[in-house]
Amino acid sequence: MKPDITMFFPAYNEEGNIKKLVKDAEYILKKTANEHEIIMVLYEGSTDNTKTIVKELMKKNKNLKLVMQPKKLKGVGYAIKMGFDAAKYDLIFYADSDNQFNLNEFKLLLPYAKDYDVVAGYRINRKDPLTRILVSRIYNMLIKVIFDLKGRDFDCAFRLVKKKIFKTIRLQCKTGLGTSELLIKARKEGYKVKHIGIHHFPRYSGASVFEQKGFSIPKSSVIAEIIKEIVSLKKEIKR
Repeated sequence: MKPDITMFFPAYNEEGNIKKLVKDAEYILKKTANEHEIIMVLYEGSTDNTKTIVKELMKKNKNLKLVMQPKKLKGVGYAIKMGFDAAKYDLIFYADSDNQFNLNEFKLLLPYAKDYDVVAGYRINRKDPLTRILVSRIYNMLIKVIFDLKGRDFDCAFRLVKKKIFKTIRLQCKTGLGTSELLIKARKEGYKVKHIGIHHFPRYSGASVFEQKGFSIPKSSVIAEIIKEIVSLKKEIKR
């Protein structure tokens, strides 16, 4: 019997990506799920037409839902937490909303859901600017050393997660560290994690709002927040 599945996608100024994203998600869910839902977690500070597009799509798709992320709770970590909180099904998948993944590869993760609590994708032949790749490698090395974490590509947002893990795990990071926080806490609590290679593609439309203009590196304010949260998370894990 096919499982019931929730898919959610954090979004911030993604008007050029939403239609394709929802279409692809609906296509793969009709093939793999019994009951399903698609949740867009949209940051309230978005300034483009993402919200309007989602609402128009909702008129035609009863499985599509919109969750608004308040301005005061800015950060993709908050968006991830809100997505998990809003999900009604026991099997939850989430990914970035920039269409840099082929959602059809969700099928690669699904067979492992029986034996693992978290199935985490890692990017094969990452299609990003070199500076972004280098920054990511440094970040992943630090996370691996600081938290003694096994695996790779801890900031890859292509995950299948069982809702039951949130009975003992509480996500608190508000920045992109939230993606790594999930793996760190899942390992600490003894949940089984599987890493699966998935393909990566250039951004379908738009640009990241978390990077300095003209450079594929995070804004200094973003880096400062992540460092602050790494210190806080390390203290929490030690307790």
